Amino acid sequence: MNIDWQRAAAYVVAVDAQQRILLTQFSKTGHPKSGAWTLPGGGMEWDEQAHETALRELGEETGLSADIGPLLGAQSEWFDERTSERGQRGLALRLVFQARNCVGELKTDFTDDDTTVGAEWFLIAAVPQLNRVEVVDFGLSLIPTV
Repeated sequence: MNIDWQRAAAYVVAVDAQQRILLTQFSKTGHPKSGAWTLPGGGMEWDEQAHETALRELGEETGLSADIGPLLGAQSEWFDERTSERGQRGLALRLVFQARNCVGELKTDFTDDDTTVGAEWFLIAAVPQLNRVEVVDFGLSLIPTV
C-alpha cells in the first residue's frame, strides 16, 4: 500500500529540578487535536539535522535554549484517510531528545500565525489531568532516572 505523505519531526523532553516538564499548547483551526498540550518540537526543515530541529523548535515555541542531549526514542504514527487532517494516508515519525539546562525567558507572546499558543512548566504528577497528545506520554516514559 502506498502512502501519500511522510513527516519527520524532532521533539524535546525537558524536566527541571522541581520535577516539572515543559509543554506547549497546539492550536490549529479544524485540527482534531487543537488545544492539546504537546512536547516542544516540530517538523524538520531541509538540510537540518534532527538535534538542530529540536533546538530550533524549542526556541521558537518556548523562547528557551538548552543543551540537546541524546536521542531518547522514536515514535511513529500511521494515518489513513479518516484519521489524517490531510485526508490522505501518511506517516509521522517523531524523534524525541532530552533537553538539559534550559535557559532564557519563557515565551508569553504568540502571534496569530503560530500553531503554538502557550508554553508552560507542569508538575509531572499533573500531566495525566491535561488534554494532551500521545507524544507527551511517550516522552514521559523515556525520562532517564537519575
